[in-house]
Order: sequence, then structure tokens, then C-alpha cells
Amino acid sequence: MSTFATMATIWWLLFWTAIGLCIGSFLNVVVYRIPRNQSLREPLWSACPHCRKRICWYDNIPVISFVLLGGRCRACGVPIATRYLVIEVVMALITLMLLDAFFVGQVREGLSNSRFGLTDRLSYDWPIYLAHVILFACLLAMSTIDLEHYWVDVRFTNMVTVAGFALHTVWTPRHGAEWIRPFDTTAVVSVFALGGLGLVWVVLVCQPHEDPEDFGDFVVEDPEPEPEVSIPRMPPRLSQPSRLAGWTTFFLLTALLMALFLEETGYVELRYVGRIWPVLLLFFILILCENTVSRASDQAIIEAIHDERHGARRMVLSELGLLLPAVFFAVMGYWLMRSGEDAPGRISAALHADVQIPWLASLRAWTPLYGFATAASGYLIAGAIGWCVRIVFTLLFGKEAFGTGDIHLMAAAGCVAGWPIVVIGFFLTCVLALLGWLLSLPFKRTRALPLGPWLSLSFLIVVVLYEPILRLPFVWRAIEATRWLILNNSQPLAIGDLP
Repeated sequence: MSTFATMATIWWLLFWTAIGLCIGSFLNVVVYRIPRNQSLREPLWSACPHCRKRICWYDNIPVISFVLLGGRCRACGVPIATRYLVIEVVMALITLMLLDAFFVGQVREGLSNSRFGLTDRLSYDWPIYLAHVILFACLLAMSTIDLEHYWVDVRFTNMVTVAGFALHTVWTPRHGAEWIRPFDTTAVVSVFALGGLGLVWVVLVCQPHEDPEDFGDFVVEDPEPEPEVSIPRMPPRLSQPSRLAGWTTFFLLTALLMALFLEETGYVELRYVGRIWPVLLLFFILILCENTVSRASDQAIIEAIHDERHGARRMVLSELGLLLPAVFFAVMGYWLMRSGEDAPGRISAALHADVQIPWLASLRAWTPLYGFATAASGYLIAGAIGWCVRIVFTLLFGKEAFGTGDIHLMAAAGCVAGWPIVVIGFFLTCVLALLGWLLSLPFKRTRALPLGPWLSLSFLIVVVLYEPILRLPFVWRAIEATRWLILNNSQPLAIGDLP
């Protein structure tokens, strides 16, 4: 490899490592302020949660400042929670793992296999990589909040959804034919169903809200209103994660960075799975350790589910009513594509219409409608799976069986990564969550289990090991059954000449 190519490799590896660390630093602000009802805009600077002194910029550099300060606040000398270091390094690890899967190890189909180095590959496929970085950054923030408070903020999933639609619309290269993309009928049905959901959203937004003051005599005022209960603004715990966990993540980040450099420059050939599994194992251990911590929210979520059990069936039936317009529009789209007239051909031609922008490498073969439909199919199918699980099992057991926040999480992940990632990840989540629950029983006996972190870890595992997972015999048999159930109407499951 030439000196220029080696320097370019070093640049991109360090650049994306720095990007991951900076994103992780911002996520620390997000996961601290949002559960405490604090604004992300004011104040614009960070402050020590103990002494409330403003943190200078040179004390806020990811990892470096933590090391130089010895893990203590410069103003008050109180130890800094290791969680800040762990989140920063974990986000950098995720960024490098995605870079490895997409461009270095090149284990994902449908991406450029250019031999001219990382610069050339990134010039073609940066949108899909950026979409995955945004996806897992939001999943990391949601998982951290879910572990502590048992709730998922849909603002994260909305951000991922918008990024998925926008970047999939931009990214439609010719070499991306083997990426997870729908057949025309699936694409049209998904777009029609999305239109139905959009109609419901417009109706709900435009629905007038009644103000009790408009009813005059019927308003009963409380002469002694109860004082508002403020949410305690306690600083993050110092005991979890431990310092050992923090330095272990940093060691793995350094090791992965060196492994990617040696692999990309060709000095040493390393097995892809061999450099990935230690990081995935670390993530599993981190989630498991956080699950063993007893919190007040454990009992609170159990009591909330118990109190709402009487109206659970009625609640999901009302939710099903809101989904009926999407189902109706989806049936209309399917009927239109299966009609014997020339409408299907015209729709397919419009779906694959090219927009030529020759001076941009990533837009030389741009089919924006098909890219939009790709995101729509992932969003709708992944979300439909979550809603089916929620509705069926809630009606069956009489209590809320699956949170709406987790459904939004699945739909957003499907929008970016594709619905097969979500399907395989959902079944993997059941295995990982059950294993994690069993391992945590000696330390914490509770029925409460935050599912968001296990969903996030499962999706990451499937994204970076998608093709190897598909080649497992039992997975391939499940894929064949899925193809039959959906009338063989989706493209991404055919990979090579699998047995």
C-alpha cells in the first residue's frame, strides 16, 4: 500500500473515532438532562452535577480530559462517574464496528467493494453509513435512559426515522442492488400504508382540544391545588459502571483501532468475527451489570402495569382502530399492483425512474422514489411486527405485553437497517433478554426488564453479522418460511446460492 493510501486510512480511522467520541460526549448531556426535565439548549455549557461549576472546554474533551483530571472534577475534586467515559468510548466502538462491517471487513452485501481504499468506498456509501451511526447513537441514548427509568423517548426514534427516509432517498447506487430492498409490490404497499398512517396523524394533530374553561359552570376549581412534585436531580451513580469497565472499553477501542489499521493496510490479515465478538461480549456484560442494580423504577413500572391491566384490552383495541386506515390503504396498494391492467407497469417505471447527477459519485444512478420506498418498507414491516406482538399478547394475557416505545424503536431501526434486521434481531432479543434475566436473578429479583437495551444490542449484532447469520442452517429455514408467508414478495433474503 502506498504512503498516501496509508495516511488516508489513518485519517479516516482517527476521524470516525473522534466523531464517535464527540457524539458520545453529547449523548452524556442528553441522557442526564432529558430524564430530569432539563433543556438541552440552556445552558449551552456543561456543569459538574455536584458543585454546579461550569466545565471549561479543555476539561470537556472526550477521554483525554478524564485522563488528565484523574477522573475527578477540577473544581470540587469529586470523582467523575465512569458512565461518562463508558458512553463516549462505547459510541466510538460502535462507529468503528460499523466502519469495519461496511468498508474495512466488507462483510455486508450491496456496498462498494472498491480497491482504492476507504476514501473511495465512503464517497459512494457514506449516506447508509451515516444513517446507521445516527441509528445506534439514538439507540445508545435510549438504552441508557431505559435501563434507569423504563421509558423510551420517541423523539429519538423520530430523529432516526427522519434520517432513515432522507438518507435512503439519497442513497440508491447501482451496486446497492444486493442491499435490503423491497420488490415493487412491497414498496408500493408500504408507501400506501405510510399514507394511511400520515392521514391518521393529520387527523389527530388537527383534532380540536377542549378547554375546560369553555364550559363555564361545569368547571370545578380546586381551592387548594397540590404543590408540584419536582423530579430529583441526582447526579449519576459513581459505582456503576466501575472504573474497570471504563478502562476495559478504552482498551478494546485501542485494540479495535489498531486491528482495523492492520487489516486495511494489509500488514496482517485478521478474522472479522475475531475482532468483533470481544466488543459485543463487553456490551452484553455492561447491560447485564446495569440490570443487576436495584432501582425505585423497578417497582414503579410493575405497579403501573398492574394498575392499567383492567383497561389494557380496551387500550390496544383503540390502537388497532387507529391502524385500520393504514391496513386499508395497504390493501388498496396491493390490489393496484395485482390488477391486470397496465397500472403496475407504470407504477414500477415511476418507482425506478433515474435522476442523473453525474458530478456526484453517490448520485450517478439516483432513484429517489425507490430509496424512499426502501425506508418505508423497513419502517412499516418492522413496526407492524411490533404492533402485532403488542396487540395479540395484550389481548391474550390482559395486560400490556409490549411497550409502544419499543415498537417505535423497532420501526425506526427497520427504516434505517431494513425489516429483516429487525425480524432476526427481535428473536435474538428474546434469547439475550432471557439469558440476561436468568444471570441477574442472584443479584436482583424482579419481574421488571427494560427491553430497549437488549433490542439495541441485538440489532447491532445482526447489522455487523448479517450475512454470516443468514447462512446459519436454522436461520435459512426460518427465512424460507417467512418468504412463503409474505408471498415471496421481498428481495433481500436471497443471498448467493444458499443451501
